[in-house]
Amino acid sequence: MKRAYNKHSYSGKKVNAKRSRAAFLRHHGTATTRSQIWRKTDNNVQPKQSLPDSNVNFYKIEHSKMLEVCVDSLQSAINAIHGGADELEICSSLNEGGLTPSVGLVKKIKHIVNNIPMKKPIYKTCVESCSCLKLLQKPNLNIMIRCRTGSDFCYTDEEVDTMLEDIEVFKEIGVDRFVFGALTNTLKVDEENCVKVLNLATPIPVTFHRAIDICQDYISSVNTIIELGFNRVLTSGQKAMAADTDALNMIKLLVEMYGDKIEVMPGAGVNGDNAKIFIDLGCKIVHSSCKNIRYLCKLENNLNMGTSDSEFIYVSDENIVRMIKTVINS
Repeated sequence: MKRAYNKHSYSGKKVNAKRSRAAFLRHHGTATTRSQIWRKTDNNVQPKQSLPDSNVNFYKIEHSKMLEVCVDSLQSAINAIHGGADELEICSSLNEGGLTPSVGLVKKIKHIVNNIPMKKPIYKTCVESCSCLKLLQKPNLNIMIRCRTGSDFCYTDEEVDTMLEDIEVFKEIGVDRFVFGALTNTLKVDEENCVKVLNLATPIPVTFHRAIDICQDYISSVNTIIELGFNRVLTSGQKAMAADTDALNMIKLLVEMYGDKIEVMPGAGVNGDNAKIFIDLGCKIVHSSCKNIRYLCKLENNLNMGTSDSEFIYVSDENIVRMIKTVINS
């Protein structure tokens, strides 16, 4: 039996489905706790229903300046946590731009962050005076949903079904956010498939990732994802590096036009030297891998068990994380 989210469930309902998540947000507003959605009445505000028991921070608006660190390994996650990362974007294959992570990695990271409120060392390699014992709260866990490499972000029905199934699995585990983006073959936002993801992800919020930087009409596309119900956008301002002058101008324009409707999160080349620039533009959160490159051993027989340029991995550096956190809150 096919699940309710297959393509037949959306026939004749595209327009209504498109607006459903945005309407949901407008109706319920921002939840004041992790466990309740609030219903406005004429005289007061009352709890309407309980959310799934998944520790989801439902559309939390942060006022401090935050850092999301993208990680694709347990070691990188541990390093980022020790450095004070506010959020982790969990992926696999960062050297491919970041793909859907394994269930095992997500479960293990969730297990170690759950040690933070108990003031326990997050991992067996931690020392008695480890910095993780001083952390005040655990980072949010944001899950990349991207089933394959490629910069087209134009997915087949089979690929979409795969990603929807991944969302189901991660919702059962309990995560804080999903990260997704899909385009049509004309480089416009794929509204139909985005709606499927948004509706299935609810009540977990979703970031539209750097697929936005590929869109032909950038400003119009940002408006589209807002209407669909995405509440954060990761962007490099349509340039390879977010600190490029033209990219900075574009990011500034987005904050001015849409900053009250969607979180604008710059990413791509964000580091300790330029992170404060984005905060000064009005961004409340920045995205960085905070990485060092670890090269793998070369095989003497020149056989590659992957692409020719995949003989390295990225590892997040605790000190880089800490430096960026210091800079953006200075």
